[in-house]
Amino acid sequence: MTVLRFTQADTVRCRFGSSPLWETMSAVRVLNGSKHRPLYGDWIEATRDPASSLDLRELKALQPRVGFTPDFLTPPPKASRAKFATEIARVRSTPLDRVRSELIRSRDSRNNPAAPAINRMLEDLAGARERLADAIESAWETLIKPDWPLISRVLEDDIAYRGRQLTDGGLAGLFDDLHPTLAWEDDRLVATRQAADDRDLTGQGLLLVPGVFAWPYLVIVADPAYHPTLVYPARGAARLWSDAPAPPDPLARLLGRTRATLLIALDPPATTSALATQYGLALATVAEHLSALYDAGLATRRRTGHQVHYRRTEVGQAVVDASVG
Repeated sequence: MTVLRFTQADTVRCRFGSSPLWETMSAVRVLNGSKHRPLYGDWIEATRDPASSLDLRELKALQPRVGFTPDFLTPPPKASRAKFATEIARVRSTPLDRVRSELIRSRDSRNNPAAPAINRMLEDLAGARERLADAIESAWETLIKPDWPLISRVLEDDIAYRGRQLTDGGLAGLFDDLHPTLAWEDDRLVATRQAADDRDLTGQGLLLVPGVFAWPYLVIVADPAYHPTLVYPARGAARLWSDAPAPPDPLARLLGRTRATLLIALDPPATTSALATQYGLALATVAEHLSALYDAGLATRRRTGHQVHYRRTEVGQAVVDASVG
């Protein structure tokens, strides 16, 4: 069990962020432990050939199924929408004494079977740091970057949803629904099934990072060298790797197949550019169809930062439900 203790200042300094670096490392962990992650079966199958070209042996050595993975490989993002180039630069500039201490901790944690490989890394810390960063960058380019528009769409929608929970119900409302192993008790966040040390947040607040590849686990970064961070499974990840369902024929006859397809696709909510990328359509075409759905009361829209997300209304959902009986 891990306990994070909040002060009054911490309760107003909780924030959300997304991290392509975290997604990349989480995807590598999914590949290394695929038999324990049935949710990602379709993704694993789709990436089997490109993944086979990657040399992930050193990253795998530092991701024991039970044990410690060095935090310098996934420093908590500093921006709400972190850029991969910025994050990987932080990995490459990690002080070597921190690289050494975290490698040793991973080696000695619960009798890591990859201890010999980690010992070889300890013989050349600067070289190991560069090789690990290179492997992460290759994994990003191969596994995550091609799907990043879809992945970031799910992350943005999760953050918007969690933000409304925080506004409506405070920290209790947020944490009650975030993960079954979390509980909010007075000024403490209690996480069962966690091996991280307890931590007083001391006014820093808590960074909350949704992860498409996080299911079904939580990750807590409690080391005082890093900002307190909680990585949790993003809503909608289960649908990300499945083909979007084809619109029912009655709905396609009523609205036209493209417009019906887009109405079906608004689960989770989506932006015009994300839908255009997903379905290979022109932005203007998607914008015209979404505008028609909005004018008909079948979809609504909400601005989040510089993006506008469309979602089905109750009327739109009723139309979809009626078309499938």
